[in-house]
Amino acid sequence: MKNFSDINFFKENGYIIFKSLYSKEDCKSILKKLNFLADKNYSQLLNIHRKDFLILQTLNKIQNLKFLEDKHKYIKSLSGYANFFLNSFKKKIFVNKITKLYNNREIVGTQTQVIFKKPRSKYGKQQYLPHQDNSYAKNKNNLFFTTHLFLEKANMKNGTLYVHEKSHKLGLLKFDKVKSYGNEKKAGNKINVANLKKNFKTKVIKANIGDLLVMHGNLVHGSYVNKTKKKSRTTFSLCCIVKGEKFVKGRNACRQVFNLK
Repeated sequence: MKNFSDINFFKENGYIIFKSLYSKEDCKSILKKLNFLADKNYSQLLNIHRKDFLILQTLNKIQNLKFLEDKHKYIKSLSGYANFFLNSFKKKIFVNKITKLYNNREIVGTQTQVIFKKPRSKYGKQQYLPHQDNSYAKNKNNLFFTTHLFLEKANMKNGTLYVHEKSHKLGLLKFDKVKSYGNEKKAGNKINVANLKKNFKTKVIKANIGDLLVMHGNLVHGSYVNKTKKKSRTTFSLCCIVKGEKFVKGRNACRQVFNLK
């Protein structure tokens, strides 16, 4: 059965891609709302499923509104945006896929994140150094993982992700701590992959709109610089964990459990 092959592939390689899990219409709707909320630099957005974080990250938009009535309407509208983004990851097809990867144990969310990689913007040339997402969450049972929904087509030219297949089997590795939030150049807790490359194949993730990448929290991965002039590479990500597991909150990520049911 396909579900068993998916589980085996994920366990063996540390990642899996579910092709066309979301429709182009769904992705277009999400992207339209994200572009409305984005600042002029197309900075990354954190925890957009929470109204308080949307307010904090769109303060300039609020302050630029002239009348209090308009400010109030805008802030009030953010509740709808937050619910929309949260519901995007409550879709049954999404929840079923990630739940089966973890032996049908209940999965909860901890954090959402958006990376635009908009050409000609401040963050257009951003790249993530090889890192492990669990180096931030620090779940001792290795049950923390990340999903990336591709809202636009992604390849090496416009800054897609790459993974080192099967590297999750090494557990958490030593790293050089590097600032991630607000770093427009080279982000991510850097891992020395000089020896890693010899034993763990580098897989470039080529994705179409609506594809979903799921990565084990210990999988070593990174992303390329966007070298194009017109093609952005927006991804909408959700960090997840098996319910009841412990993790580090983080000063910027401010991870906290929320249900996906």
